[in-house]
Amino acid sequence: MKCWHCEEEPRASCAFCGRFVCKDHAATMSTFITMFVGANNTPKGLAVANVIWCGECEPQPEPISMPELY
Repeated sequence: MKCWHCEEEPRASCAFCGRFVCKDHAATMSTFITMFVGANNTPKGLAVANVIWCGECEPQPEPISMPELY
């Protein structure tokens, strides 16, 4: 595999889409690992900061409806 942008040796893969990127093209973004209902029925999320992002894919800020999957 090679870097998605420049075809140099990759150092990581994008946490969102899986594209490989070299150190020069690696960016970071925050993401949620999981969501759950905590005490008093309060929704909680476990987030991770600074995960590798390729800079090319576009993680969506809101859930996308997919009724065709039912």
